[in-house]
Amino acid sequence: MGAPGGRLLNLLMVVQMAGSFRMGIVAPILALLIRRHGVSIIEIGVLGVAGMLGWFIFEPLSGLISDRVNRRLMLAFAVVTTSIIYLLYPYATEFSHYLILAFALSSLSSASSVPTRALLSELLPASGRGHTYGRYMAIVSGSAVVAPFIGGYLSDAVGYAVPFYIAAGVSAVSFAAILLLGRLPEVEKREKKARASIRETITGDHASIYVVRGLYFFNSPFRSSFLPILLNESASLHASETEIGTYMTIVSATAALAQVFLGDLIDRVGSSRLVMSVCGLLAVTYLGLLYAAWTPALFLIGATQGVLQAGADTGMIMHLMSLPSRGRSGVVMGLYAEAENVGGIVANPTIGYAYTAFGPLVSVILISGILLATAGISAARLRAAPTPS
Repeated sequence: MGAPGGRLLNLLMVVQMAGSFRMGIVAPILALLIRRHGVSIIEIGVLGVAGMLGWFIFEPLSGLISDRVNRRLMLAFAVVTTSIIYLLYPYATEFSHYLILAFALSSLSSASSVPTRALLSELLPASGRGHTYGRYMAIVSGSAVVAPFIGGYLSDAVGYAVPFYIAAGVSAVSFAAILLLGRLPEVEKREKKARASIRETITGDHASIYVVRGLYFFNSPFRSSFLPILLNESASLHASETEIGTYMTIVSATAALAQVFLGDLIDRVGSSRLVMSVCGLLAVTYLGLLYAAWTPALFLIGATQGVLQAGADTGMIMHLMSLPSRGRSGVVMGLYAEAENVGGIVANPTIGYAYTAFGPLVSVILISGILLATAGISAARLRAAPTPS
């Protein structure tokens, strides 16, 4: 990473590292905290929908705005306002409180999610992009490795509030890095380029990766909202908060380690094959959770899932970055995020209903089936993009 792009990449990396830590430290306890206030599984699904609606409404707008304004201002706004939301979570006691917080957190976070992806896609070099992206994401993912364990341990030791306060405090690191970014030079460059038409960003190969991402994203609300409860309430496992936090830490750790070689692998074999393979294998690991009656077995599955999830996330975003956007990177990343949002909006009530009406077994089988369908569509629709020399 050479100057000046290298400096900007490093500062953007710090922003994302702090953001990953914030999300990671509350990940193993958020659903359990909500559950302990008497919120039902169906209501937790509704909370997931509320969160996804915030992304759904505001991420496309964020993408459009980020192609026209200095993205540093958007990042700063998101960091400050989401810190306030983290501080409010420990004081929520009712379903309505969590509903408002879930919608507010995702809505405000949309001001940073799309601009960060768009900025990253513009700063990465065309040659050896997978190599650079892999190293970059290995460091970002590594920042969240211990966060779930810390969150789970602290919730066991001193209560649920402390991890949320820490999440808010870490925002100061992000804010400092954003200030050091300065005015981002790509704003002027985007204004001078001949832009791709909106039609080019929603059809053909772009549309295919949006469909694949939307289906794959069923996995995300399941992991964040339902899986901790499944593991905690399992008659055979009955995992504690610390054990769930350890499981999530292992997932984060192996994902971070995998990023080191995944980018190079994509540079050699292409992203489409990787996406197809890891989605199919990830489906198998979820079925394995049904037979995990021993904590070390849970941790082993978590280690495998970390590698596979990193492969899916890296393969999909690298495939998208390989497609031409011509001055529309914000729009393209906004549409990619919108595909995630649609998947999440559909997934939350679907999984919540399946879990409540038919039990956790059916919800796991449902997720596995969708991942297998994602693998099949990837094989049929994701055409190998030419890799830059």
